[in-house]
Amino acid sequence: MAEVNMEQLLNCALCPNMCRCECPALQATGREAVAPAGKGRLAALINEGKLNWDEAMLEAASYCLACRGCTIHCPFSELNLCDELLFSRMPARPQGVTLPQVDPYLNNLRKYSSPYGQKSDPVIKTNRPGERAGGEEVIFFNGCTSLANHPPSIEAAASVLLKAGVSFRMTEEDCCGYPALVWGDRELGRQLAEENKRKFAESGATLLVTNCPECWLTFSEYYPDLEQELSLEIIDGPSYFLRLIKEGRLELKEPDPGSSGELGAGVISYHDPCIWARTAGTISEPREILQAIPGLELNEAQPSGSLTRCCGGGSMFQLAFPDTAAAVASRRLKEFPSEAALVTACPFCREGLLQEDRPVLELVEILDRYFK
Repeated sequence: MAEVNMEQLLNCALCPNMCRCECPALQATGREAVAPAGKGRLAALINEGKLNWDEAMLEAASYCLACRGCTIHCPFSELNLCDELLFSRMPARPQGVTLPQVDPYLNNLRKYSSPYGQKSDPVIKTNRPGERAGGEEVIFFNGCTSLANHPPSIEAAASVLLKAGVSFRMTEEDCCGYPALVWGDRELGRQLAEENKRKFAESGATLLVTNCPECWLTFSEYYPDLEQELSLEIIDGPSYFLRLIKEGRLELKEPDPGSSGELGAGVISYHDPCIWARTAGTISEPREILQAIPGLELNEAQPSGSLTRCCGGGSMFQLAFPDTAAAVASRRLKEFPSEAALVTACPFCREGLLQEDRPVLELVEILDRYFK
């Protein structure tokens, strides 16, 4: 991984802290230690050798959802506090300082290549037009959370790709390695990256598509830091599916009266996953898809787009700090129109928003329902 940038970390630590109003950890807990500058000061002092890691300090430095909400009002355009905290935490585990609540998930990751434990039957789906032997055009990477907690999204993705005539493969997945990196096990993260790089290379695919923002971020930004840069193009799911629509490979179905089902009156509100919106810049693509569907009315949350607020699911936070994650999600849910069904494009966001008796669907499920 890249090294800590002390200049940027100190910029954060000494700033007037306009980011406070956007930090979901601070808003949910009221703890000054987990405010962006509080975490920045803590990390700076540890990196300068003036403090040593202990469990309380590691917990505070881990109270970051990697949502990058702090960047909205930050005067330092080059500062990425989320990454600086991530890199700062890396030495804690080798020094014997860990968060006990995440150790079972890391043990699962080592044993099963998934933080959720033993995987069910391998999900291997292919579509090879002309019965080609190997050499699929696309690897579609679902991610651990979809595999463990929401298989319908996997079936929907396979269905959409089949309709579009895409030559694709869904592999027997190993985790991308993001949880290992978040929880300070860099070596395990590297091992998972090496295994994924090998599988992707052997597939012959030229394009890697994922619906998980954390997987996309790991493949795009953290693999190069681990010296495991991938040779294929990496693209987020919403952008790829919009590409298929614009190429004429997916077309709208005829409306089916009375089939709105979970969408009720057809009023929907799209929740922007933080990484898609603020790192990938994937904001217009899902909206273009949704606005193309007759009978669906898009009623936006406030705020939305690049100003979106975290649902509590970022940076494996739901697993490490479930009570705070639920409080963050509850705050976000108040910002959606009460009559709207919720749509998102992230498995973590879907889980975080399942706090009330209202539908929460992934974008790929909408695609499968309305496109042929």
